Amino acid sequence: MRPQILLLLLFLAILPLSAIAARGQGWKQIEDVDDPRIKSMGEFAVADFNRKTHAGLIFKAVLTVTDDVVDSEKTGYLLHLAVEGDPPSCFDTVVLEFRWLDHWEVLYFDSKSC
Repeated sequence: MRPQILLLLLFLAILPLSAIAARGQGWKQIEDVDDPRIKSMGEFAVADFNRKTHAGLIFKAVLTVTDDVVDSEKTGYLLHLAVEGDPPSCFDTVVLEFRWLDHWEVLYFDSKSC
């Protein structure tokens, strides 16, 4: 009877690890930064930052973008943006996309060197 219990305990210990490994594949580079949806996401992030801080940043371009599938309903995007301002600078932002709602939420927005 003991070997069956040991096998069961081993199985129960490995099962959560395999679920965690299959859940997310990590951040992946998106090559097409000129995709209209990616550009809209960058414009949305700058507009959201301006609304919250009353800053006068003007979206210029998405320089790089990576994504990470959080689960079947959400995807996170890390965008490196160029903006016009005084002085012109770059920002990193993390935008969470809720696919079933067609909704974006800015989780992070901070200045970064270009």
